[in-house]
Order: sequence, then structure tokens, then C-alpha cells
Amino acid sequence: MLEAVKIVNIQKSHLQSMYLWELDKEIQKNAGIEHPRTYEHFLNSFAKYFRGEKPQCLLRAVEVNGILLGKIELFFDGDRNYLGIVLASQRNQGVGTKALNLFLEEIKQQRNVNKVYVEVFDDNERSLHFFQKNWFVYTGESTIEWYRNQQRKLMTLVRDI
Repeated sequence: MLEAVKIVNIQKSHLQSMYLWELDKEIQKNAGIEHPRTYEHFLNSFAKYFRGEKPQCLLRAVEVNGILLGKIELFFDGDRNYLGIVLASQRNQGVGTKALNLFLEEIKQQRNVNKVYVEVFDDNERSLHFFQKNWFVYTGESTIEWYRNQQRKLMTLVRDI
């Protein structure tokens, strides 16, 4: 199955599924989405991306055998490149690791990115485990964020590529 994992450009046909992920309670908690966007706002955001109005973002869809399973993105923030990944299904099967490695290879070759950061809430054990097994290390940086009236620690991890 892992040979069938691909990262491809986001297509308009992906958007409805991606919006449903944004409404998923577990994904909201893990990503810190306190208030999901309306579908109209979500579509407008992607319309700007498709028009090239978000040059600081690079988005890819994660597919297995042509079926959309997730997304992976890079956000350029000054001198740091932040990575995010969402897999809506087929977790713990190597799909995320394969997609991550394909994406890191792409951004290193095409964008000359040599280091990426991720921010993960300390109560998101699955994501912490995923990134740590994929050679991300804790920088020692963290902030306290509010999420639905509760404080959560947001940790920064980094990986050289």
C-alpha cells in the first residue's frame, strides 16, 4: 500500500472532504480549531490559494490509490517554515510517514527548505509520537494557548532535512 501513497496538488474536488475534516471534533482539538470556518469562508480561503494570493502557503493532498486521505502543508513565516499534516483515516499504517517524506523531499529540492518546524499540543500524544519517530525534536520552546476555556501547552519541534 505504501507505494500507492502520493502527494498531489489540492484540487477543487478535494475541498468538500477537507471541509468535513475541519468539522471533525478530534481534528479540531488536535489542531486547536476553536471555531470552524463557514463553508463559504473555507471556499474563499482556498480560492485565494488557487489564485496565487497565498504565496506563503504550499498545500498538497495525500492520496492512496487515488483516494483522498489527508493533506500536508507548509507555511512560510519569515525565517521559519511550519509544517502541518492531517490524516483523516488509515492512521498507524505508514501513510503519514510516507507522505511526510515525499513532501520533505519536494520542499528541499524545489524550495531549498532545509529545516521545518511543527507546533503540537502536549496532550496530542499521537501527533507527538508521529513527529518524534520521524526525527523531529523538541526545541524547548512552548507557549500556553487557550482552547475552549482551557489552557494547553503548544510545543515547537524541529527537523533538519
